Amino acid sequence: MADLNTIWEDVLSIIREELNTPSFTTWFEHTVPLDLTDDGVFVVGVQNEFARSWLEERYAQRLSAALRQVIGAEVDVRIVVDPSSSSMSDVATADVPAANPVSIHTVEEDLRSTDTGSAQGASGDADHPFDPKFTFDSFVVGDSNAFARNAALAVAEQPGLKYNPLFLWGGPGLGKTHLLQAIGNYVTSNFPHKKVMFVTSEQFMNDFIESIRAETTNSFRQKYRTVDVLLIDDIQFLERKFGTQDQFFHTFNELRQRGKAIVLASDRPPREIDMDERYQSRFAMGLQADIQPPNYETRLAILRQFVESQRIVFEDAALALVADRSTPNIREMEGAVYRIMAFCELSRRDVVDLKTAEQVTRGLFPDRSLRPISIGTIKRETCRFYGISDSELIGSKRSQPIVFPRQVAMYLARELTDLSLPKIGEEFGGRDHTTVMHANDKIRKLMSEQREVYNQVQQLTNLIRQKG
Repeated sequence: MADLNTIWEDVLSIIREELNTPSFTTWFEHTVPLDLTDDGVFVVGVQNEFARSWLEERYAQRLSAALRQVIGAEVDVRIVVDPSSSSMSDVATADVPAANPVSIHTVEEDLRSTDTGSAQGASGDADHPFDPKFTFDSFVVGDSNAFARNAALAVAEQPGLKYNPLFLWGGPGLGKTHLLQAIGNYVTSNFPHKKVMFVTSEQFMNDFIESIRAETTNSFRQKYRTVDVLLIDDIQFLERKFGTQDQFFHTFNELRQRGKAIVLASDRPPREIDMDERYQSRFAMGLQADIQPPNYETRLAILRQFVESQRIVFEDAALALVADRSTPNIREMEGAVYRIMAFCELSRRDVVDLKTAEQVTRGLFPDRSLRPISIGTIKRETCRFYGISDSELIGSKRSQPIVFPRQVAMYLARELTDLSLPKIGEEFGGRDHTTVMHANDKIRKLMSEQREVYNQVQQLTNLIRQKG
């Protein structure tokens, strides 16, 4: 068998692919492998009690799965405090005074799991399976998620009667799990007689496999087909899991025929999930609602609510910096805040100022100021997105399939660059600056009136930012 360090490097490679950068850097970068005992326990050392408790509560199952994949056998994980491991002060490039264990424990008590990757997907016991923090009131609403939030609330208010099934989709960390949990919290509070179940598709599959192994398939059916509201997260995980898909198909049909509510969440729309056509048709029976990446204002509102819930004081400029630098992934933003909180605890700082936020988050997010967006990138990605040529984009054709992409590109040039109106007009075939103003006003108006236009512009903006 490979040595401990090699095994652990392979495990961390797997974990790194599954987590956002801030979470991995903060919680795994300073771990060290200590032992693999004869009875199959892999011992991992961390820098303090705070990190030990955090990893044990949030990532023990994930670590066991990664070790099983690397070693090829069942392995338990034991996380211990190891004084020789790196100090958590390494989360920032500054000298930090010795940690205060009581102070660290205070932060630990305040933090709660927000990672939706675990099989349980909810904190609390069996009688109260939903995290009380995930409610409709705590969901920050912006243009990017208002439609999905309102649809979820409608389902919660009339389970099984409105939008059945409801299919929520969007990229990681945008709030899908929050909405599923909010539905669960709302229904259990307002309809206490109703049975509500929230699982990930991975848990659904594991339950099905275990029922076959234990010859308890009737119990499996009883568990999933007698609920009033079934909430399944990460439904895309069922791709190519044909036996589980078949069980899901029958569960779906029976619940819907009995008027029970079904809400599914995925990281992509139904048409992009590699599942049989019969699933596509059933997903289309109800309502599909997407969640787009939040804009700066929404990110700032989300962060403001989050730091208030954690009872940590940020200067306005510090919070604005995190919102501006961060990606749209809400978990990444919160991971950055956790990192800052840990640093402040260890350095005994009561207020997060701009200098601290800048220091701690340096390197976590791409510095967009070093990669200015060019007009060429905007034109190229717009042509690719709408399937037109560069000559058509800047030419004189006035047909709608050409004019609309041209106006979108002008709008984005105005939003994403510092070019003047005359310079933008010059880049689009020597047009007058008033033409650019008209395009900007028109696209802005269409975005406020037509969700499809808003979605297109947001998707194209993300593509352009990725290209830099």
